[in-house]
Amino acid sequence: MAAGGALLQLQFERGAHICHLFESTQEQMAVTTRFFNDGLALGEYCAYVAPDQSLEDCYLELQAYGIDVPTERAKGALEVFSGPDYRGTGEFNSLVKARELLGLIDSKRGDFTGLRIVGDVGWTLNPQLAVDRLCHWEATANLVFEDTDARAICQYDLKRHLPAALHAALRTHRIVIFEGQARQNPLYEASEILANEPDLNQSDADALKIEDMLTRLRNS
Repeated sequence: MAAGGALLQLQFERGAHICHLFESTQEQMAVTTRFFNDGLALGEYCAYVAPDQSLEDCYLELQAYGIDVPTERAKGALEVFSGPDYRGTGEFNSLVKARELLGLIDSKRGDFTGLRIVGDVGWTLNPQLAVDRLCHWEATANLVFEDTDARAICQYDLKRHLPAALHAALRTHRIVIFEGQARQNPLYEASEILANEPDLNQSDADALKIEDMLTRLRNS
């Protein structure tokens, strides 16, 4: 099944925190724009976290992939944040980020029917966010989004992220979009991670371990 084809006809539940593993910009943007266009058609607010591009370049790319950027920006329904702004200055703190996201969700509640957030997790790469902090944040994000009107997709480039980061991603999302399908994730263990803080946050995963995990996901 082609990425961005039938998979995003699935109606992810409100509060869903989803992982997308991708290998090309085309695959990444197909999922992003399908997810956003579905939400915009329903009167939802859509936010994108772009790690490397200027904000204007990201808006141009979204336009090129089929989003009516001028119209949606004029309505306040589409917004792009830079990776550095999303990450913030100083040491990354999951509690601070959780409060920021809950504040964003609350601020849009009266004007939109829901929220969709897509974040390219490349924001963790420069400088590299320690894997224990990434794992803790992704496990925590499940609690941030549950019982809200938001749906979120965290996008990981299989070619850019280290095995330890991919390990964190595969352990902390109930649903993973991989090879053109949204799959229930048999590797999910975010509850155990949070219950045993900080004992399970580290990773010594290598490329072979990640391939084994992807095989399990593929066969699920």
